[in-house]
Amino acid sequence: MSATPDLIFNGTRRFHGAGSDAANGVEYMSVIESRYFDPAPIRIDVGFDSGTGAAAATVTMYSSTTNLVDANFHMLLIEDDVPPPTPTSEGANHLTRALYSDTLSLAGTMASQAFSTNFTIDPSWNPAKLQVVAFVQLDDQSIIQAGSSAPKPDFIVRAMVPFSRTEIGTSAGAVESEDITIMNIGLGDTFTVELVVDVVPAGWNAAFKDSSGTAHTGTHTFGMTAEEQTTFTTVITPAGPGYMRYRLVIDSTDPAHLAKPLEIPFVYITDDVDALVVDDDGGESFEDYFTEALTNAGHSYGIWNRGADALTQEVADTFEILVWNVGWSFPSLDEDDKLFLGNYLDSGKALLLSGQDIGWELNDPSPYANPDIVWFQTYLHAAYLGDDSGIHLLNGVSGDPVGDGISIEIQGGSGANNQEYPDEIAAVDADATEILFYQGNGCGAVRSLDSSSGARVVYLGFGFEGVNDSQDRQDLMGAIIAWIGPTIFTDDFEGGDASAWSSVSP
Repeated sequence: MSATPDLIFNGTRRFHGAGSDAANGVEYMSVIESRYFDPAPIRIDVGFDSGTGAAAATVTMYSSTTNLVDANFHMLLIEDDVPPPTPTSEGANHLTRALYSDTLSLAGTMASQAFSTNFTIDPSWNPAKLQVVAFVQLDDQSIIQAGSSAPKPDFIVRAMVPFSRTEIGTSAGAVESEDITIMNIGLGDTFTVELVVDVVPAGWNAAFKDSSGTAHTGTHTFGMTAEEQTTFTTVITPAGPGYMRYRLVIDSTDPAHLAKPLEIPFVYITDDVDALVVDDDGGESFEDYFTEALTNAGHSYGIWNRGADALTQEVADTFEILVWNVGWSFPSLDEDDKLFLGNYLDSGKALLLSGQDIGWELNDPSPYANPDIVWFQTYLHAAYLGDDSGIHLLNGVSGDPVGDGISIEIQGGSGANNQEYPDEIAAVDADATEILFYQGNGCGAVRSLDSSSGARVVYLGFGFEGVNDSQDRQDLMGAIIAWIGPTIFTDDFEGGDASAWSSVSP
């Protein structure tokens, strides 16, 4: 198989198939990690006898408010390390051999329902490589819990975080999180917890409190018996606009007990940064090119990992400028993205959208794309002309508030050197202006001022990360932010001509 098929996570989020470079799964990890610490209302315990095929599962309700009625219950018989069928083919892992389905109705704390079945074991299957995975799925296809018959280690510690791990808040004063619950579902053990900071502006401080309210800035040691739990909170004290990325790390004092520490990542973004960078590049690190350019241009920012967290109404209400980094990932903009951006731009806010194949995916009729031409033209005010300009040199339009004086190359140098399919686009209506042109072959960027909402958009048909010079990235980013940022009308503004906007703050 030369490409990755469509994958659906949690029954709801679809990723369109990508090339063989996606086979390692890196672009999907942020989606998986985003669900690690979600609280679940139920627990599933699974048993399986690979000799007889007998499988049993018990679903127990732990929530006092959740009421499940005719939810879908499934058990999958899975075989690992399946040998290749022919000498020239490859084997398989997690291969589903059989399926059992039923319905589940459950309400009330500690209420339970049992299921059982007998799978017929084919003689060609390896009993030592068989296991049963059970899960509960709602009518909207979302999966609320899963369990497996695979052997569990003696020492297991888990976390439950019933709130968004990306928090927006003030840039002055201490901010304490809600409770983070740590659960010991293995044998009794002694643990350590520490707060590890990955990214932090100068002058910011961070600490955590244990269940007694005692604050810690270093490593804290605590014990938990089997099935015991405890809580921690984090305390962030910012010192101005910016963002912080940090982790609570839980480990055993015995290095032989846990295969790896339990790490719970968090992000804190102040509500007064100049721009919010939406990291939507499928697990790549292209956001670094955007943040470097913003910093060099004198702008503060926060980073929102789109794979880890859905964009919320709070985001829309808080931030006036979004810098959306798609990179070269699929879907470039999914249905949730388009709904969010449509509402965001309808409220008159500002967007820089950058990425390869956005135009192709939202316009091409092939089954590999995800066309939404109406959305593309309505909100980006652009027309899609071609999948690959074949040119890596672009020049700005003289006199344009964004393009004037800009001359860039999108391959080599200190850029990401990843521009395989820079789209050729064009302005589609009177609200849009073409601002950057591939040298000798069409338009590569469009800016628009929506005559109805007042939304300001700069759409790059290529990836900003591909610009091969740091100064060029700074100049382009600075010009874009100056134009899409807070503006006032000049005396020569005429009839909605976006070029007549001034970038002077009121």
